[in-house]
Amino acid sequence: MENINILDIFKNKRYRDIAIDLSRKYKKNSPFPHIAIDNFLPKKIAVKLSKEYARPNYKNKRWKYHYNDNVKRYLLEDIDDFSKSLKLFAYAINGRSFLSFLETITSNEHLIPDPYFMGGGAMATGKGGFLKMHIDYNYHHKLQAWRRVNALFYLNQNWKKKWGGNLILKDKKKEISIEPKFNRLVIFTLSKNSIHGQPEPLNCPENQFRNVFSSFYYTSKNQKDMTNKPHFTLYDIKKSPYAKSILQNYKKK
Repeated sequence: MENINILDIFKNKRYRDIAIDLSRKYKKNSPFPHIAIDNFLPKKIAVKLSKEYARPNYKNKRWKYHYNDNVKRYLLEDIDDFSKSLKLFAYAINGRSFLSFLETITSNEHLIPDPYFMGGGAMATGKGGFLKMHIDYNYHHKLQAWRRVNALFYLNQNWKKKWGGNLILKDKKKEISIEPKFNRLVIFTLSKNSIHGQPEPLNCPENQFRNVFSSFYYTSKNQKDMTNKPHFTLYDIKKSPYAKSILQNYKKK
């Protein structure tokens, strides 16, 4: 298989058809607009990306290790640290064809990709890892743009259901759970009510990781259902002593 195929993945008519077919369902899905698409990438490419997926390396200073009351996982944002195939994939999901796919399925026009993969990129969560329920940061200071759409590509082969790792989406009325199945793409629209996370610690073996490549997309104008002021990631204060202590620092004495 030629590496160039990775760059051309989303030129396939199949993705245009998927976007058109699922756009109405995407809008109607609750608790907020989202979709999970199985077998999203050609199988050979998905397997190749999975095998070459970056593994957490304590000696590599480029890996970020977030470990506090709200999150326990690894993160590699810089595509220069990826394998060649994963790097080409990163370029592809920031390219014209995939942007057209996202704009069609989400009905969010004028989406802006993030070449910095700020807060995204190659994410790996190991045994005991978690991400508490939260609302994502809403503004990218480098792009000067508002975050609007998340695309999560699950690249963990042979993941077992008993290990957990489900993505939870919720609002004040409803909560749903999505399994981190191999070669599944989950897309959802961000708003001031798009609460989500992977709150339950993983029960996988020490040498296994829940691998999700995360790519975020932005708009130059804020939307009516978004908070109108930039903010960092917002965790549930009532359930998080760590977040509560941070909030306390910003209160007037």
